[in-house]
Amino acid sequence: MQEIHHYDIVVIGSGPAGEKAALQASKLKKQVALIDKSPHLGGASLHTGTIPSKSLRETVMHLALLRQQTHGIDIRFKENLTTRELMYRKEIVIQDQENSLRRNFEKNQITVIEGIPRFQSATMLEITPADSSEKYEITADYTIIATGSSPRRPKWAPFDNECVFDSDTILDIKHLPKKVTIIGAGVIGCEYASIFSKIGIRVNLIARDRNILPFVDRQIAENLMYQMRNQRVTLRLGENVEDIEKINADEIHVKLESQKILPCSTVLVAAGRFANSGGLNLDKVGVELGNNGLIKTNENFQTAQPNIFAVGDVIGFPGLASTSMSQARIAVLHAFGQLESEKMPKDLPLGIWTIPAVSMVGKTEEELTDACIPYEIGIAHFKEISRAHIMGEEEGILKLLFDPETLKILGIHIIGPHASELIHLGHSVMFYEGTIQYFMNTVFNSPTLDEAYRIAAFNGMNRLDHESL
Repeated sequence: MQEIHHYDIVVIGSGPAGEKAALQASKLKKQVALIDKSPHLGGASLHTGTIPSKSLRETVMHLALLRQQTHGIDIRFKENLTTRELMYRKEIVIQDQENSLRRNFEKNQITVIEGIPRFQSATMLEITPADSSEKYEITADYTIIATGSSPRRPKWAPFDNECVFDSDTILDIKHLPKKVTIIGAGVIGCEYASIFSKIGIRVNLIARDRNILPFVDRQIAENLMYQMRNQRVTLRLGENVEDIEKINADEIHVKLESQKILPCSTVLVAAGRFANSGGLNLDKVGVELGNNGLIKTNENFQTAQPNIFAVGDVIGFPGLASTSMSQARIAVLHAFGQLESEKMPKDLPLGIWTIPAVSMVGKTEEELTDACIPYEIGIAHFKEISRAHIMGEEEGILKLLFDPETLKILGIHIIGPHASELIHLGHSVMFYEGTIQYFMNTVFNSPTLDEAYRIAAFNGMNRLDHESL
């Protein structure tokens, strides 16, 4: 009989949440095992999600910059771009990141197990090895489930990975299409609409709602829609898909309930995701599931079974790599009684890698209004910033929402170049309960995009002064 190995904690999944959970536990000097069904570490985030799509975006941005001849230099480059050339950088990044991940696990003495786990009890897992060898069991004091999510594949969509794709398989597209129809205007749909349109591909973006990105501040979302339209993205808002018909190898018709027919060569269905919670035998250990297989947890990411935690996409919104890693850290610290000594952020920054990028932290105007919380606004337009002029990136907004009495920051919303980098300065001030006066008194390097904070702060204070007259 095979010996049963015991660990202080077992982590299921090697994506950003699983990686952070395993490394955090190892820093606490715990015996850690990480289980993944795939021989390739990093999960969907590294292989089909965050990293490859952002690598592709970066490649597209560089090509677009060359095409714009921004600095008055006539640069000529190959027009007939192939998908192999476009995806080249993505493959390099993925391989480098996976190698780094594996080295990091080895350095921190984390046992990596390739196989499929199933709960036999709250403290015992049965492992089916990937090489089909004999099953075996391991035990652990705590388990962190970080199995991620998969694209929803509606039955009405004839997925063939040649003309009709989901958000995972689109990265394996063999030929750049002439026209793409994207069904779903959430984060993934909007990101790919931006990427395709930036390299000159015509895009139809279909949204069931009248707005895109419903959790984003409306002014920011409307600005994004304006800029997407300028990039020749056709927004089909308040529309539902009735049927998808493949006419021939080069043409697909997407029929809407409004009876519009949208011809195109490629369809991307970005109709949400569902949790990878099946097959774990969770019902046997009392772990509760919600809609779309999402695992229910408390504020410390603890399930109904006290020694089992769940983090990342498998528990739902926001399902971003950054937030998932923070959740994992909280879960591990809570499991081993270390959370009390840590001050965890109440609000976490969110980033959307559209072109231009969107990033935010805290409350939106709509949320503050619904909660009857008084607020004032300070706005900076990127066209007011010398650094943006130098970069040739003058379209953008930084928006501060703050308490008119205390001047404490309630929310920060940015659309524009480097939004995902800019957000962190504001988030730090917000986390330490600073006020907009910090931005007014700080000496910024010049020229930098960070100067937008000072402009926005003065704009907000001017509004207060005018109201007091």
